[in-house]
Amino acid sequence: MHPSKSNKLLWSVLFALFVFAQEAEAESTWTEVRSPHFRVLTDGSAQQGRAMAAQFEQMRYVFVLQFNDPAIGAGAPLTIVAARDESTFKTLEPNEWKRTNGNVAGEFHRGWEKQFATVRLDTWGDQNQVVVFHEYTHSILHARAHWLPLWLDEGIAELYGYTRFEHGRTLIGAPSLRMAALQHETLLPVTEMLNPANDQKWIRDDREANLFYAEAWAMVHFMMFGKDMDRGAKLIVFFKKLQDGVPEKEAFQDAFGDPHAFGQALATYLQRLTFQAGVLPADPKVDANSFPDRKLTPAETEYELGCFQIGAYESTLGRARIEKALALDPKLAGAHEELGFLEFREGKDAEAVKEWQQAVDLDPTRAHSVFALAMSGTPLRAMSPQQLQAMQGTLQHVIELSPEFAPAYVEMGLVEWRLGQMTKAYNDVRKAEQLEPWRAGYHILTGRILLNGKQPALAAQFSRFVAERWSGPDHNEAVDLWNDVPVSDRGDGVALALEMPAGTKVERGTLTELTCGSGPGTTPLTLTLTHDKPGSPPLTFKSDGRFMVGFSDSFWWGEDHFTTCHHLTGHPAIVAYKPEDNHLLDLEVRDDLPLPATPNSGAQAAAR
Repeated sequence: MHPSKSNKLLWSVLFALFVFAQEAEAESTWTEVRSPHFRVLTDGSAQQGRAMAAQFEQMRYVFVLQFNDPAIGAGAPLTIVAARDESTFKTLEPNEWKRTNGNVAGEFHRGWEKQFATVRLDTWGDQNQVVVFHEYTHSILHARAHWLPLWLDEGIAELYGYTRFEHGRTLIGAPSLRMAALQHETLLPVTEMLNPANDQKWIRDDREANLFYAEAWAMVHFMMFGKDMDRGAKLIVFFKKLQDGVPEKEAFQDAFGDPHAFGQALATYLQRLTFQAGVLPADPKVDANSFPDRKLTPAETEYELGCFQIGAYESTLGRARIEKALALDPKLAGAHEELGFLEFREGKDAEAVKEWQQAVDLDPTRAHSVFALAMSGTPLRAMSPQQLQAMQGTLQHVIELSPEFAPAYVEMGLVEWRLGQMTKAYNDVRKAEQLEPWRAGYHILTGRILLNGKQPALAAQFSRFVAERWSGPDHNEAVDLWNDVPVSDRGDGVALALEMPAGTKVERGTLTELTCGSGPGTTPLTLTLTHDKPGSPPLTFKSDGRFMVGFSDSFWWGEDHFTTCHHLTGHPAIVAYKPEDNHLLDLEVRDDLPLPATPNSGAQAAAR
């Protein structure tokens, strides 16, 4: 029996309403679960969300025990996005899905202000959690360590990536999947593992990288469970020495003895058929059933998933979700804030300010919007003393709203430096160092303040600390500081030198013009550098988009909101280029720091 035209119309309408209802339901079926230290967003069940939060709480407890620190943190707030299945995961991260040909079950996206972990509920467990826990370990380490050699950073992360939870206990030290590389390849000499000059080789060469990661895991496993390692006590001593500034080779010799003998003992250790695992108690206070959950509204869902996609480098999709969230709920303050930063990254500063202002009007506690509004006004270098004092008050308000937000302390220090309040500047930048010890630029900024506070010898120590441990732009910025220290105050040690691509010429000056082209993949770029020497002609450089770029950590927008195409003109810069055709290979942009200031009484004593 065939329906009449009127019946067909009726069925069409009913079907459309059904589809609309299904779409609306899909939009509102995401759930937020909150545990004491984590937030889970999931389109699975609330029970699954609570179970995921409980695993992360137990993982955090491992580090509470290992570092004996109940308040241990992992840097920026972490949100876990728990996708129900392949279909959801693929929708959230289509580019990553395509890049890996669907061979991905979890991701971790680290940022300065937000961190995200993506997991698939239908495949979570066994080896599929390794990537996420590996990267979470990095975030823990970087939040409490000034610096770690690459092998130790990766070795610890690889070891804890295989953590397992079972029957009220936690197992650490399960064998890495990379063990096969150790069985079929000759071990790298330990002295080569300790040589930072090899770090780029380990990263760039796939075969070398696999062996490097495997051996890094093995070295840390041996340090924790091997004979004469005092159940990891020597590793703790080594870690502490590194944080106290002891050079790596000296610290290794003090903790483990001769590297060659260590390598022989390691080779013997790896010949065993089974490996010991550490057993830790589970956190008895973790009760998944106590974690509250709530359904997100459609607008909240679009906002949260949009923030995630922006953090996961799916910015086009993320922007569409943020805009949809505001269409659904124009009073969603967080969405206005996120849209403001998207506009800022695209150089639409007026639109960004408008969005941040709306965010603050809707929610005066949005610390990042208050901060962005203040910093996007008159540049610090152009402020009068009265304006700088007003900025102090605003930054203090930001700190009260968000006491763990390190950039606010950095900018407070820069304001105080301009006001000649060197003691306060030193203390605030040191606070930023404590909050984010992994930022090389914060250490360099402290050194700059010390140098201008008449403490050149201490400034030299800060510059050498960074230059000998970081590479690339961070290293070069530290070398610039070292070169500004009087020769008589530089202390012992070899002279420091810039690291620039071979065969290039280096120029310094101020970026006076910068233009980005358009096109897929890379971004063609043209920039003009004006020499600081009067009468010197400006130089123009071009690039097809394939060049190294670095910037000072003290730039207020940070890595999350940095783009090469905007906000860089007017800043000091170093350019490395091919002299035959002025082809740009390296661009390093420095912050426009204050002129030397006269320290207040007591500034020198406070800096000691």
